[in-house]
Amino acid sequence: MKNTVQKNSVYEADTEFIPAHYQPALLVDLALSRGVDSRDLLRGVRLNLEQIKSAQKVISAEQFLTLIQNTQKLLKADDTSFLYGQMLLPGLFGACSQAFQQMSNCRQVIDHLCDYQAILSPLLSSRRFENEDYVFIYWQDCTGANTEQLKFLIESQMTALVSMSDWLTGEKLPWQYHFSYAQPDYIEQYWVNFGEEISFNRQMSMLLIAKAHIERNWSNETMVGGEAVLNASRMQLSQLGVRTSFLDQVYDYLIQNIRQQINLDRLSEAFLLSPATMKRKLKKHNTSFQQQLDLARRNTAIYLFHVEGYSYPQIADYLQFNDMNNFRRSFKRWTGFSPSTLFNELSV
Repeated sequence: MKNTVQKNSVYEADTEFIPAHYQPALLVDLALSRGVDSRDLLRGVRLNLEQIKSAQKVISAEQFLTLIQNTQKLLKADDTSFLYGQMLLPGLFGACSQAFQQMSNCRQVIDHLCDYQAILSPLLSSRRFENEDYVFIYWQDCTGANTEQLKFLIESQMTALVSMSDWLTGEKLPWQYHFSYAQPDYIEQYWVNFGEEISFNRQMSMLLIAKAHIERNWSNETMVGGEAVLNASRMQLSQLGVRTSFLDQVYDYLIQNIRQQINLDRLSEAFLLSPATMKRKLKKHNTSFQQQLDLARRNTAIYLFHVEGYSYPQIADYLQFNDMNNFRRSFKRWTGFSPSTLFNELSV
């Protein structure tokens, strides 16, 4: 593996690039509307209200995550992430937000969300894959969120996409909801916001929807206006200065080389870093080489099952496991399930 990774336009957890008057301001407004003192809310964030109002301040993912943590601690309300999600999209995030209202079907909405993730969802990487019948949309941490922050972000991003899609289509689309964690105590918030097609303790947190629903055209497409706002979106992303996260680059490299014998040294060489520096960077993002490799292998297994129709012995062979017992142990570490049990539950 001699290929190296291009490191231009990459952001890390401490890169200041998120406009404070975008997603952070919405969360601040929500907290203030519920009586939270702004000094308590912004403690440790290295940000004040005047800087937000100036529309000129940018903050890092670390600062944004601290704001989320403060909000969770101060509000202690089960509906916070869902209310926040309802505020997120289309949002007031420049041309990238305006573009949603110029689209002709839900597939374009999903593609736009994924393609402009650095602006529309800077803390979570928006991804998708599909088979003949379904589209699968899932989110991955890309800046080092802890467990509670990640759950908050997943709840809010799912709510954002679903509520905006329902608004654009004028109907409730039949989404299916899978969550990788156990059913929370506040399950009623999931019922209110998502309905009843909800499953917990699944292989990953994702939305599923039949292709027929996302490819049905709407009547609001405008040819000239649509092309103009997409061009403006490309300019907005270029002006942002970053396009993808360090963790996304690591993940993409691992996925592309998943059939190779990858170790920390080889990954570091591809990024033109020493192994010690690579370990420090991963630690800064609250992860490790083994965790990222497990994530890439898990997602490859899920993709091969859903899209290619592989059996788990075929997946084991694809991932270069010669010993089935070793594959079963590894698979259980990745997902919490044995392959046979999990694959019986994966049918949609």
